[in-house]
Amino acid sequence: MLTAVIAELNPLHSGHEFLMKSAKSSEGLIVILSSNFTQRGSPSITDKFTRAENAIMAGADLVVELPFLYACSAGNIFADGACQILAGLGCVSRIVFGVEDDNFDVERLADVMMTETFGEILRAEMKNGCSYAKACSISAEKILPGSGDFLSRPNNTLALSYVTSIKRGNYHIETRAVKRTGIFSSKTIRENIIGSLHLMPDYSRQSIIESQKNGRISSESKLWPLIQCVLNRSSPSELRDIYGVDEGIENLMLKKWRASSSFDDFIGKCVCSRYTRSHIRRLTIYILLGLKRDDAVKSAVPYARVLAFNERGREILRQCRKSSSIPIITSLKYAQGSTGKFFAQVEQRATQLHEITMNCPDMTRESHEVLKFPQKF
Repeated sequence: MLTAVIAELNPLHSGHEFLMKSAKSSEGLIVILSSNFTQRGSPSITDKFTRAENAIMAGADLVVELPFLYACSAGNIFADGACQILAGLGCVSRIVFGVEDDNFDVERLADVMMTETFGEILRAEMKNGCSYAKACSISAEKILPGSGDFLSRPNNTLALSYVTSIKRGNYHIETRAVKRTGIFSSKTIRENIIGSLHLMPDYSRQSIIESQKNGRISSESKLWPLIQCVLNRSSPSELRDIYGVDEGIENLMLKKWRASSSFDDFIGKCVCSRYTRSHIRRLTIYILLGLKRDDAVKSAVPYARVLAFNERGREILRQCRKSSSIPIITSLKYAQGSTGKFFAQVEQRATQLHEITMNCPDMTRESHEVLKFPQKF
């Protein structure tokens, strides 16, 4: 049974390694890895090629990129993109994901959230000013008691998104939940990266140390002068053309940036009952990339882009090329069709924006070829 894990590995810690070892099957393990910006809208602490290498060291055989347009999106879109790729490859039998609560009936909750009753309650809650995430939690709790508590934890919420995506897509993929181990998270590690090195496997720890030495650790603060410049010369109507900017949030952003002392301060001043911190962060990235409203994700993922593989991964790739219903590429230059080329163009721009957050940027980074590794290190 060929198994897959969907992850950001930002950075890879011992909990990730435990999940991947738990997921690995005799046929191999595929990792769908988010690109250079995360689901929460922040630049990944190291670039995707570095994280892909760590994924191979942790037990992955093949690493496939989740494109920026899905990776830097709300959880349901993030999950849809990853599950589309896995279903498109045509050879994955199971997805394994981590949860905080492994005894909750996620399948039942997914069925509830696909009902018209849930949709009606959700729309009413959002009309009352709730954010989408909060409205989902309230609506689910009203139908299935206990759901609100389950959805209060981020990994549970993402797990639900995977199950729901598989059900809606009618994909023939099994799911398996693994209870998260340890009391730490990637967020706590990022907040004190040096003080948290002991929470990472040796290879991940050395990767962080080497990246820091080479000026290859991202700093979100470097985005602040950029967003100041863009907001300074933007009108409300120009911002309303940006993907995801609606319901007057453009006026709030234009009002708050001048009174903000830093990027994080600006994000905090824009957070309200309707918009979460993650939503605002994603909007700032869309603004910096100039993503227009018409650029919203409306089509299926146009390709499966390989980032890294080992010898077993090479065999899996051969298998996938026979079964895949989507093109498998090793470089963005091989993207085909208008949608494929658009995704590749946005990916290139996102990578260059990510490079700006580095002390030692490499603007040719996206042109690097797929990483190939021996079976063992």
